[in-house]
Amino acid sequence: MTRTITAGLFAGGLLALSLGLVHSAPAPGKELSVRALSVNLMAKPQFLGASVASLRRGEKVKMIRAEGAWYLVSYEGKEGWLHSNRLSEKIIQLRAGDTGSGTSRGEAELAGRGFSPKTEATFKEKNPNLDFSHVDKIQGVDVEPDSVEQFYSTGGLQQKGGGR
Repeated sequence: MTRTITAGLFAGGLLALSLGLVHSAPAPGKELSVRALSVNLMAKPQFLGASVASLRRGEKVKMIRAEGAWYLVSYEGKEGWLHSNRLSEKIIQLRAGDTGSGTSRGEAELAGRGFSPKTEATFKEKNPNLDFSHVDKIQGVDVEPDSVEQFYSTGGLQQKGGGR
């Protein structure tokens, strides 16, 4: 009976690996590329809080170790945490003004907010009386991660699961 269960678990593990359902972290020392347009290198493995540095798409970091989906990496002599979905094992080479995807920087930023120029134009056409100036103002606000951490601390708030 235990032999059958062990064989089943082994076969299931192999199937999960082959389907890409289980992802192993890159080896320590492996060079990774930042795939997000911009991202903060975090002091702790969480999305909100103090940051160590700001990185842009295509910049290189070196893998130190993984903690779940968070990777401790080094960048220009600093160590910090990045979520694995912000990184690529494929080295990203950018040219001036390039987002690495064949789109303009503006299009990539709109897509990151769920819009494409075509989607936005269609929405504005269907809603000509809406005032988009407030949306533009909100999109222009940039809150420093340290301020968010202070807000959480002052309000006694906690990130469920440390933002993992």
